[in-house]
Amino acid sequence: MSLNNPLWQTALRLYALPGVETAALQLQRAGCSINRLLMACYLAQQGRRLVPELLAGEALDWQREITYPLRALRYRVRTRKGERAELEPCYSALRKAELACEQVELMLLWEGLSALALPSAAAGEALARANLELVLVESGVDDLRRFDDQVAVLINAALADPLVSG
Repeated sequence: MSLNNPLWQTALRLYALPGVETAALQLQRAGCSINRLLMACYLAQQGRRLVPELLAGEALDWQREITYPLRALRYRVRTRKGERAELEPCYSALRKAELACEQVELMLLWEGLSALALPSAAAGEALARANLELVLVESGVDDLRRFDDQVAVLINAALADPLVSG
């Protein structure tokens, strides 16, 4: 499979839309995977329902074993960078490496969704909400209403994506 696949392209477009980065990072702090949130939006655009099996497997292993530890290291360097400006090149390299890891993870998710026969549903707000709420629940979020604003931002972005609405 290719690193440059439709899920990766959609993730880049969605993440660049106003408010998405902030909402996604707030959900990440609550334990959600941004890649899985963006995949939930992508599937909603395609009229496909997210299933729990897609949230596990090799992509989850990659995230836990590679991406998360690298992100934790980057955060540690970011903290020290505040005291030592000469750490900026190291921090920048770690950010670039983390993005490359995210791209691999999205490729693995793409492989997973390409291999599964996902249930169809009417594309739109209800499907986007159901897909996103599954990601939240599978991430251990027990108070979904607490993140209504962030979920709304992601839904609006998914429905406003020019390749979907255009």
